[in-house]
This record gives sequence, structure tokens and C-alpha cells, in this order.
Amino acid sequence: MSLIQDPYFRGLLLLWTALLVLVFGGRMYTTDVLAQYEVAGSLIGQRPFLSASGEYGWIVNGVRPGNFIPHSIGYSILLIPAAFSGDVFGPEAGKISIAVLNACFSLILVGFLFSVARRKYGNVSVSRLIVVAIGGMALVYGKMSFDVTATAAAAMAGFYFSCRNKTLLAGFCMGLAVLIRLDSLLLLPVFWNGWANMRKLLAGMAPFILIIASVNWYRFGSPILDGHNQDPAMVFEPFRGGIVGLLLSPGKGLLYYAPMCVLSLFFQKDWRLCTPFVLSLVLHGMLHDWSGGTGWGPRFLFTTLPFLLLPLVRKGTGGRLFWLIAALSILFCMRAFWINSSILEQGA
Repeated sequence: MSLIQDPYFRGLLLLWTALLVLVFGGRMYTTDVLAQYEVAGSLIGQRPFLSASGEYGWIVNGVRPGNFIPHSIGYSILLIPAAFSGDVFGPEAGKISIAVLNACFSLILVGFLFSVARRKYGNVSVSRLIVVAIGGMALVYGKMSFDVTATAAAAMAGFYFSCRNKTLLAGFCMGLAVLIRLDSLLLLPVFWNGWANMRKLLAGMAPFILIIASVNWYRFGSPILDGHNQDPAMVFEPFRGGIVGLLLSPGKGLLYYAPMCVLSLFFQKDWRLCTPFVLSLVLHGMLHDWSGGTGWGPRFLFTTLPFLLLPLVRKGTGGRLFWLIAALSILFCMRAFWINSSILEQGA
């Protein structure tokens, strides 16, 4: 039976859609997203190519006239429909369109997470998977239109195709994830299955790497410069306490915002699925802006969490402790579901 004919799969998508509608905000929660939205407008002729107005987010200098942002081009490409909507119907329509697109990416993420869990563990409880997804901040970031949801969706799709031995297609999905966020390269251990497999995966990623190099050359005169060298938030400060902060800080710590992930550390035995989390924790914990600015909890870690949480989808894992921590996780998220969570931003 194909997934689309599976009543459990369709039920999952219907329930997750209902939850996304329930918490829908129709807002942009950070100036970074607004800057990426402006770049999307530049791709359809609203302003100079690949430039932003300079009013929002971090602005850096390039080799061409105009204001540039140190973000990958992928999310702006995905926001082109929203830019069209904003151009035709006005700015509010653009914001709502971004939120709708982000909800669609969240639906894709959860759909592929269920599909991967089915392949690994057989029958999977829909209710349990939804609880795990909420506890892993997927519903919060289904509402908040940051680029991490689209990234995680592309990477999880890639993992699904990799599990089905469709490595080239998996590489295509991972290439899209890297095009959206360069730090998605930290997810590559998930796909490890020998060097021959990795070569085929990289072949699928190659067109997206070429796009990244071309965009970097156009903006900054080099295929390996993306503007982050001018971004003060990306300065390495390895002894500033970021790793501890990402885990334990009451303002951003995983323990407070997604305690289910801490439980998962005791059950995740596959090094390929937990290594990206460790790498992300170390890399982002050494940045000046390790907290990730606005957002809900440890935003920079979010793309690795669906892989880390996979064992908890299996029935019985964690016993009664799982349900206790799941209830706490959902309770902690409740604050973000129906308000502008930026108002609650505590910092680090």
C-alpha cells in the first residue's frame, strides 16, 4: 500500500494540518525573515538582483552596489510565491503567504518523519508521533516562519529516500537543505552508508552547491564567501559558555524548551542520527550569537532534533517517563502557540 493510501498517514496529515491551523499566526517573527523575503522580491524584479533594502536584519557589503544579507539563497527562492502575493495584494498578504508556506514545510517534515519511522520501526502510533513532533518544537516552528522548518523538511525527505536506496534523490533533497541553510552540512552523517553511497549523494547535491558558489561569487566576488565573515553574530568565541547555554540556559536551553530531546539522548543508539545534534551543539555553541536571537528555544539545533528524537516514536520507548516529559514539553510550548513569542524572548 502506498503512503498516500495509508489511512494512518492521511490521518496524521489531517491532524497536523488541524494543529497548524489552530496555532496559525500569519506573522513574520524576525527581521531576518523579512530580509530574506526582500531578496525573494529581488528574484522577481522588485529590487536589484539578490539585494535587500537594508532596513532589516544583518546587512553586509558586496562587490556590487546594493545591500546584501549573509543568508543562503534557498529560503528566498522558496519565498518567491509569497513575494508575488505581496506584490499583487499588499504587504500583509505577503506575510500571510510566508506563514502558509512555512506551515506546508512543517506538514512535509512531519509526513516524512512518519514515513521514516514506519520504515525503521514498523507500525507507528500517530498520536505518539504527533506528541514527539510537538515536543521537538516542530509545531512551534510550523507557526514561526524561520528557515529551519524548510531545512528540516528537505533533510528528512532526503533521509526517507536514502532509506529506500534512492541515493541520488536523497542528495537532491539534501542539496536543497544546504541551499537553504549552509549548516545543514552537519546532517551529512545521517546519510553515511559507505563511500560509494556518499559519492552518489554528493552528485545529487552538486547542482545546489554550484548555485551557492555562483550566488557567493555574484555578491562577494568569491565562491566560498557568503557574507558571514562580516556578520558579528557569527564570530567564534569558543569559551563563552554557548554549549552549556544551548543545553541548560532558562532563556534558550533545550532542557527547558524541549526536554523530550534530553530523554532521547538515552535511547538514541545510532551514531548517524545523534552525531548531527552533537556537531550542531558544538559548532553553534562556539558562536557569539549562540542563542540564535529571536525564536523559540535553541533554534539553531532544531534541524537536528527530528533525527535525534526518532527512537521515541517507537511504541513503549521511555515507558511512563516518556509521557510525563511529553506532557511537560507540550506545556512549555503552550506559551508560543497563540501569541507573538518574540514578546517572551528572555535572551540567554
